[in-house]
Amino acid sequence: MSAALGRILCNNARTWSTFYRTCPRTIRSIPRRAGASFLTTHARPASGVNTQTQSSAAAVAPRLLNDNLAAALMTTTTPSLRELFDSPAVSSSRSKHASASAPEGLFLYPNLKTPQTFLDSVNAAIARGHLLVERIANAPERGEHEMRKVIKLFDRLSDVLCKVIDAAEVVRCLHPDNAWRQGAETVYEELFSWMNTLNTDPRLYNVLHKVLNTPSIAEGLSEAERQVAVVFLRDFEKSGIHLSDAKRAQFVLLSDKIVGLGRDFMQNSSTPGPGPAFIPVSPPSRLQGLAPSYIQRITRTNKHGEKVAIVPTTGWESQMVLKHVEDEKVRRDMYVASMAEDKAKVAVLDDLLTTRYQLAQLVGLPSYGHMFLGDKMVKNPENVSAFLQTLRKSHQAEVDGELMMLEKAKKMHTKDKDAKLMAWDRDFYIRLVSSRTNTMPHGDPISAYFSVGTTMDGLSTLFSRLYGIKFVPGTVQPGETWHDDVQKLDVVDEHEGLIGTIYCDLYGRSSKQLNAAHYTVRCSRRVDDDDEEHDIAEGMVLREGIELAMADPGVRMVGKEGRYQLPLAVLSCGFSRPAGGKPALLSWVEVETLFHEMGHAMHSMIGRADYHNVAGTRCPIDFVEIPSILMEHFLADPAVLGLFATHHQTGAPLPAGLLMAHQANRSTFQAIELHSQMSMAMLDQLYYSPIVGEASFNSTKSLEDLQRAIGVVPPVPGTAWQTGFGHLYGYGAGYYSYLLGRTVTGQIWNKVFRSSPTSRKAGERLREHVLKWGGGKDPWECLGGLLADERLTKGDQESMRIVGDWGTRKSN
Repeated sequence: MSAALGRILCNNARTWSTFYRTCPRTIRSIPRRAGASFLTTHARPASGVNTQTQSSAAAVAPRLLNDNLAAALMTTTTPSLRELFDSPAVSSSRSKHASASAPEGLFLYPNLKTPQTFLDSVNAAIARGHLLVERIANAPERGEHEMRKVIKLFDRLSDVLCKVIDAAEVVRCLHPDNAWRQGAETVYEELFSWMNTLNTDPRLYNVLHKVLNTPSIAEGLSEAERQVAVVFLRDFEKSGIHLSDAKRAQFVLLSDKIVGLGRDFMQNSSTPGPGPAFIPVSPPSRLQGLAPSYIQRITRTNKHGEKVAIVPTTGWESQMVLKHVEDEKVRRDMYVASMAEDKAKVAVLDDLLTTRYQLAQLVGLPSYGHMFLGDKMVKNPENVSAFLQTLRKSHQAEVDGELMMLEKAKKMHTKDKDAKLMAWDRDFYIRLVSSRTNTMPHGDPISAYFSVGTTMDGLSTLFSRLYGIKFVPGTVQPGETWHDDVQKLDVVDEHEGLIGTIYCDLYGRSSKQLNAAHYTVRCSRRVDDDDEEHDIAEGMVLREGIELAMADPGVRMVGKEGRYQLPLAVLSCGFSRPAGGKPALLSWVEVETLFHEMGHAMHSMIGRADYHNVAGTRCPIDFVEIPSILMEHFLADPAVLGLFATHHQTGAPLPAGLLMAHQANRSTFQAIELHSQMSMAMLDQLYYSPIVGEASFNSTKSLEDLQRAIGVVPPVPGTAWQTGFGHLYGYGAGYYSYLLGRTVTGQIWNKVFRSSPTSRKAGERLREHVLKWGGGKDPWECLGGLLADERLTKGDQESMRIVGDWGTRKSN
């Protein structure tokens, strides 16, 4: 018996560490239109907005699901999706007997009834985790029969721990109660730290390595089993498993330091810098371009009797100034104030980048980029660089043409033939030129045709056409959700019945993280073959009072042997809820966001694997965005819009003229927008390259050098945009994945869906080749099969070249 296991058996002590890679990520939206960039002029977010990026969500041991529930859902009278989301007070899916019922735990997990029971779940998870660790470590002594179970035991260990740590991620990001959020923070940190030591436990690595190198076992592995084992093995090796004891200890220390720096960086990215909180504008008439009522509201009289407008430098006010105010000096003052360099924040970022570089050096790699990308589709930073450079060169002529339009507009507007475009000019002149060249038809705005309920109903209709899957409002038990805004959707397959659950938390509120995200609360996996009764070795007796995390009992699935735990996801957005019970109407960008995040959710629902570690969205970061970005193509198709886009009051369909005008407006300055995304991806790669190891490295100087080399506007001294680029932590060295996903999905759309976007045949093709595998099959094999191109299945430099060529073509 190990000393660690002895502590669990004797005194229930907690230890510290991380099996981090085995936990599914929270998938945050990458900006898709006019995203914050050092080439844009968006101001920093308002104080208090949390943009932390990390793992996902879930808990421990839910109650048994009724195997016949799916059939019942097909016949039970329930509110329509439109009623549920557009009239929640009237058509709520909540139990009518809530006041008479004992409260359930969050997600129906009994150990999530209070913050304290949530904290107690850590003990149960770690206790079960120690038993599984010891069982794996001792498997060789128990013979080949036990060795055949090792991959399953690894997957169970991942599932036990992730259910708790992922629940913590949802709670700390979305729960309105501070006690719950603080408890979740404690849960997250304790489990994260404990799991980290598992990644450097040589006993676990040696047993797994032996399994894969024992022919009588390895030859009988399924494709999914092998993929699970390879993922774990790579993670061990990335964690320096071959290092000496002293260096492995250093690896853990550096990893823990990165977590702390990442938390500080994310907090910094969402809080104001050292610049002034307000800029005074006198006379207030210099704010021409803003609404007179707003100018009047922020105008004060100073001690000299002069009228002065006091304009906040955070939040939407600063963005409105940069986009609408005619006076260039006011825009410049706002830009400099809102982007002012905070040397303390720069120091945190530089320390984060340097520590990740040191981590890579410790395991013998030249940079963190090499360490991070080794198991991704792109394989290495060199392939990413080649892809980004190919994109940049192929679109440079379009970028130059759009820049000429903006500079010409500034020269005409200012009557200065020598005027140059500056950072504080970009958004203003894009709006000005767009307003002159694009006109929208008179009548209701396009948002009138996209209520939340209409859009959710449209998504259900689309998925029904493509996959035979629809959403059914589920009954919410008291205590099951964290806020009354949260609605529950049961996901029902026409052949298989209930296949999962999605909780929709769509409206913004104080203390809630506002950026859109998909959280995987629970992944699918087979549970009836867990062999849980043998986790406690013969002769071992647990001390009284020790609780063990228990497996989900699971449900039977049509066409599959055994029982499976069903996937559970949370979809979070920050939409505005109107007063008076009126339906929320969404802008096009908000509808696009909802489609994008639902693409992730459906990946979680359809990718129901036998193994938790390769289910749903648990796949490489540069593959996981493909199903979600593809959903944006569906939204832009008139045939798909015809399924649901109707006026929220009259029911009239979306006018073709309004759609055409809107799409023409959005297509303006697309090359500059693409250039902004490419530039951010290049900056991300630069920050995780060997240059970080140079003694003179400074993130601000590196940003300025890159901006001078490829930027559309010159850098502004005294500013440091990079400290607000939150994706540098959660997507560190992986920001390119959005552009790669855009390139790949463009090809998928053209080859598979363009001619018949609601075809069941096309939907099943995507389902069979991509969605159902989760991370259980090599992404390149998935793409090669979907696109019927064997050249892609190799995933080599030739495959990357082919994808790069796709990026140089315009969509038809």
